[in-house]
Amino acid sequence: MDAKNLMLAQRGQPSKRQRWQVGALVEIPIGESCWAYGQLGEEYFVAVLEGYFSERPTIENLIELPILFKSFVYRDVISRGYWLKVGRLEPRSDVIKEDYRFKQDQISGALSLWHSDFAEQGWERPALLSECLGLERAAVWEASYVEDRIIATRDGHECKWVNSLAIDLQRVPAHQNDTR
Repeated sequence: MDAKNLMLAQRGQPSKRQRWQVGALVEIPIGESCWAYGQLGEEYFVAVLEGYFSERPTIENLIELPILFKSFVYRDVISRGYWLKVGRLEPRSDVIKEDYRFKQDQISGALSLWHSDFAEQGWERPALLSECLGLERAAVWEASYVEDRIIATRDGHECKWVNSLAIDLQRVPAHQNDTR
């Protein structure tokens, strides 16, 4: 990678055009000369790997890292080069595995599970609170939000974006609250 693209990527600015490619390993800037890495799954899903680096590790070492979290991201995170591709390997089964996610209606507070198992039902079905606890919200993240989450985890803090997407327990309808 040339110095200009490296500096732009480190500053969270678009640096070069790229295509989404399942299995691609991406470098995620989380500070001056500090990166985390992720592996791309199906469009537009990334598995962020544990670890923070000041020098680029080998591809073989990256693929051995456990998954920190998985997230959907906007297409431009890759297509505009906010995160640069640094290699490609066949994605691991835990990267490809689709996780269940929850949704909460903004008006009624009703909960639902979101997964391709429910594709015939619009990808979601009503759910009890106990089914949704511990799941991630179905949401698409900006590059900077993912970077903030990695930094918060590294520094031992709560991430404001994760907190903002948590289940609003006060709004869960009584018929879905099976944890009382």
